[in-house]
Amino acid sequence: MPYVKCISGHTSARYIQRYLEKNDRALATDFVNIDVPVKGVRDGLEDYEPFDWWREMDRTRGDFGNDAPWNGQRARTWKHYILSPNPDDGIELGKLRRLAVAWAQESFNDYEVAIVYHDDNANRVPHAHVVVNSTNLATGRRLQEPDPRAVKRSVQRLARDMGLSCFEDEPRDDAAKRARSEAPRQQVHVGRAERELEAKGEYSWVGDIRARVSIARMVARNEDEFRSVLKAMGLDVKDNSAKAPRRDWVYSFDDRPTLRVSGEKMGLSFGKEHLSHRFASGSMGRLADAAEREVFGIASEAYEVGDIAELRRLSDAVSVCEALGARSIDDLIAAEGRLPRGLNPVKLAAAVEYMTEKELLPTSRMPATQEPRRSSPQKPWEKEQPDWMRDRKSNDRRHEQPSQSQHSGNRDRGNRDAR
Repeated sequence: MPYVKCISGHTSARYIQRYLEKNDRALATDFVNIDVPVKGVRDGLEDYEPFDWWREMDRTRGDFGNDAPWNGQRARTWKHYILSPNPDDGIELGKLRRLAVAWAQESFNDYEVAIVYHDDNANRVPHAHVVVNSTNLATGRRLQEPDPRAVKRSVQRLARDMGLSCFEDEPRDDAAKRARSEAPRQQVHVGRAERELEAKGEYSWVGDIRARVSIARMVARNEDEFRSVLKAMGLDVKDNSAKAPRRDWVYSFDDRPTLRVSGEKMGLSFGKEHLSHRFASGSMGRLADAAEREVFGIASEAYEVGDIAELRRLSDAVSVCEALGARSIDDLIAAEGRLPRGLNPVKLAAAVEYMTEKELLPTSRMPATQEPRRSSPQKPWEKEQPDWMRDRKSNDRRHEQPSQSQHSGNRDRGNRDAR
């Protein structure tokens, strides 16, 4: 029974292609409505040359003006569907490719689609990443949100036709119950007891956990890093009960395991589903490498000495930066006149003061092609830093540059099909 989940993108398709094809982990690629050179045939299926398909998607959206904000919201530039077959089916790559292409053609026949295949999960089960550009080639209009039930029904029917396991729609009563259990929740939720303790200046263990998770979200770029940072700050992360209506993480203190809270009880942005989507989309890790190490160091030192107030100040500051997408002090100051709900000038001023005091952000935003660097001497805590935090600085700066021939090849492909 294939499982489909979806992530929305709001950036150039360049970043999703880089994420999906980094370290040569792509087993194969397929395309719908994108003209890509073929280098041969494998298992009866076309094998494609390396190609910057993100350029085609970006150019199409630009041609139709679909990168512009809509109704005051950032434009959704692409949809990323993850098609995961049932491991018990033992599906081979060729069959998965036929299933994914058939589903993409049936569901998104008027859109540019790139499909990248991986088997980098625990059991090496092949799965498909289906990236759909947000512009309809026939009408020029933006991609509207497809009916998720229709999308799932389509892939289940195709799987059944190919002799794979599938599941039918759940009964209406069960679906209604599930819908009620998944009622809209806030991105950040602070309960009454926590608010009252905070107002009195007293300790709240839920607030403490929230602060540590907020810091980890700002520093980590994938789930392994997220768990490692939390462990360094004395938190344990486990999956919730299999009987729960939604999959979620449960956070608890290493030394007080009975004090635990699920992520979504603190707000959707702390839950497993939200964070997993953000890790998968590559949208985590908003600070420069040097600043991330500084944040990690401050948090580690505060945890070691039990300075909860310092942890809270750091958490509040990085949460403001995350909410505003701020990469510099100037970004924070410029946001004063357009603060989102839940942020006020007092919180903003405190964040500006803290990030300036600790030198965690540059004064001005660096050009997109540069990464802020700081030449501060090594701190004592850096000697105890996890390997991933020490080594990532050099690893993450190895940006793959397209060859000159590839650049010219892409430019020469100017005669595109009439849309």
